[in-house]
Amino acid sequence: MAATIHATLKGESSNSYVTLAEANSYFETSPDDSTWTNKTDDQKNRALISACRWIDDLIFFGDRCDESQALKWPRNNFQVDDVELACTLIPAKIKHAQFELARALANDPDAMTGNKGTEGVVKEIEVEIGDLKEKKKYNEPSLATGKVNNVFDVYPWLQSYLGSYCLGGAGGYQVRVVRG
Repeated sequence: MAATIHATLKGESSNSYVTLAEANSYFETSPDDSTWTNKTDDQKNRALISACRWIDDLIFFGDRCDESQALKWPRNNFQVDDVELACTLIPAKIKHAQFELARALANDPDAMTGNKGTEGVVKEIEVEIGDLKEKKKYNEPSLATGKVNNVFDVYPWLQSYLGSYCLGGAGGYQVRVVRG
């Protein structure tokens, strides 16, 4: 089944902050749009929806404008660069973050899957203390798996788009302390 974008501002079933047309227009102005234009519309839609999900996992300043809106944006009750967030629009940087993250995910769909228990996990260890040597093997099915806690862990450049709006990340990510 083809993925369908729902980008209604404050929509109860929205799954994206941007439309496919907006994304295509954005990439027409980038130095190299080939990493976007070489994808099908369905791949682009899936990448945009996935990017929106990852962005929505973050913790943002301000409040949702409507309790029934599906997504975290638009927001109000916060200022960025002395401009009050408004319930009538999604800030350009939020949209740009979604465009860029969608392109990254479209070109590396497995980037956010995290550890599958087969990479970076010790299967066998040998400990030597003086004359004593011991080898310990771990059963492969028991190796730990995990997921990436935060989109910033994989794509730290997203902070340049979202940092002004974020209180912190998802899960155990460090948060910025604001004193007033």
